[in-house]
Amino acid sequence: MPIGLAPTPRSGFGIHSIDDAVMDAAPMLPLPFNPGVSIRGYSAINQPNCQVIIEDFMPGDEFVWTFVHDEFQYCLSGEMEVEVFLPPLYAESVKARITPGTVYTYPVGARKHVKVVGSVPFRHICFCPPSPDYPFPTYDELKG
Repeated sequence: MPIGLAPTPRSGFGIHSIDDAVMDAAPMLPLPFNPGVSIRGYSAINQPNCQVIIEDFMPGDEFVWTFVHDEFQYCLSGEMEVEVFLPPLYAESVKARITPGTVYTYPVGARKHVKVVGSVPFRHICFCPPSPDYPFPTYDELKG
């Protein structure tokens, strides 16, 4: 059992520059619980304190997702309409249109319904603290 002020593994310094060419070449991955919906992305930084993922949702796709952790996101390109149902009873919901330059958050337990609008992928950065260790390929694996 760890002793002291840091009972969990410490994170190190992480730095990453988004590479659109690598992102565009990332494999499509099926989105669990959403038959026929695929996303693409890569894990830019994965430290114990946070996993940072660059992620695309495809034009015209609609899906639902429930968050098992708090998450912060930043839209790089594309647009989506989202309705977020808030815990604990999901009776309260918020609708928003997310466009480039928008920062937004999802609390743990939130359930969202997404519709990607327009003709380009909805590209965003996900900040997931602490790291859920989602199985996205890493930048280095894709860059080869």
